[in-house]
Amino acid sequence: MTDATRQDVSLRRQAEELLAFIRRSPTAWQAAGQLASLLGEAGFRPYDSQRPLQTGDRGLVGHGSALFAFSVGDNPLAGGFRLVGAHNDSPGLLVKPNSVVLSEGCLKLSTEVYGGPLLHTWFDRPLALAGRVVLTGSRPLEPETRLVSLERPLLIIPNVAIHMNRTANDGTKVEPQKMLLPVIGLADAKPDQLLERLLAEALGVMPEAILDYDLFLHDSTPGTFLGLEDELIASPRLDNLGLAFAATTALAAAEPRSGISVVACFDHEEIGSQTREGAHSLYLRDLLEKIVLSLGGSRRDFLSMLERSFLVSADQAHAVHPNFGEYADATNRPRINGGPVIKRAASRSYTSDAATAAAFQALCSQAGVPCQTFVNRSDLRGGSTVGPVLTEHLPIPAVDVGNPIWAMHSICETGGVADHAAMLAVLRLFFSQD
Repeated sequence: MTDATRQDVSLRRQAEELLAFIRRSPTAWQAAGQLASLLGEAGFRPYDSQRPLQTGDRGLVGHGSALFAFSVGDNPLAGGFRLVGAHNDSPGLLVKPNSVVLSEGCLKLSTEVYGGPLLHTWFDRPLALAGRVVLTGSRPLEPETRLVSLERPLLIIPNVAIHMNRTANDGTKVEPQKMLLPVIGLADAKPDQLLERLLAEALGVMPEAILDYDLFLHDSTPGTFLGLEDELIASPRLDNLGLAFAATTALAAAEPRSGISVVACFDHEEIGSQTREGAHSLYLRDLLEKIVLSLGGSRRDFLSMLERSFLVSADQAHAVHPNFGEYADATNRPRINGGPVIKRAASRSYTSDAATAAAFQALCSQAGVPCQTFVNRSDLRGGSTVGPVLTEHLPIPAVDVGNPIWAMHSICETGGVADHAAMLAVLRLFFSQD
């Protein structure tokens, strides 16, 4: 086997692992669970703030649909934090309470839009349900929570035939309250406890034990390879499970270093991060201080360590579109499989500046991977990430990066096999360096 063939096999294997992870992670709750399992296999153990830490310890903290993990290097209090921030959630459709609707002999579910999905991509796709179910517990304020994934395709949001909407190809506005009600079956009467019975069967409980649920629709079609050389991947939720997985995998595989390496995978980035699982909360800052205290340090040590720290905010980036090249900036035009992308914005909706961008470029160079830059057109408003939110509470140098993809916020997004491997290599180096 030649070196080039070995490299191709390695790139494909890494992309296969990513697609398998996304397949098992239909919502942020399942994603956090999968990441915890991955870390557990690498020796990370649940963190107990009442017990002392020492060099070599690896800890993880589950916080509902968010997950945090850290690795303690040599002389941890003398070093700083190496942080990678990402998020587990993706835009989509959330099932409303009391959602079952009977119409024209069809049972439908009423939904609410979560985040900013490309709504027209949700039509005529086989859809499944996943999320969490809340069951009766021993105490009113401590109900039991179980994750659920009804993997088989149960639902579809049908389009209207062209014969009945002759102007459909001229552009049809999607009206969520009317048009985003997926069909779950045919019936002449609305059955009692339809969803409760489905969920109870999946969980092996009685329907009466179910108090409530948070259920998302998701594409039941698994991700796949595309292109003449299988150089592309198409998958739901690449934004941002691709980088949550890359960051966690890199931390698990990194060699020990001085200081403390941390991955923070938040929820609710797509709706502003202003929740207890989101980046706007003080959870990460409090956790970092607890880690310092568990190492025998003080608050002064914690504040001093922030001065020696660095944050990589990892969220997917826009690749120049093959059919809409005019949407890209004139000189900053990232291409799929062209390497990780540094995101810049005068508005500071991305945290990158010249100094932090240069630092990330140096990492890419040392890792032997190319690096690209994204800037929005001056007449187009762009998005943001967890980076600016985190630096409100953690005043440390930060850079916003991502892998270039097409159709961001579509039900199926497209990225590059080589880009995933490149980002893994850079983040491993980031965690491994002194």
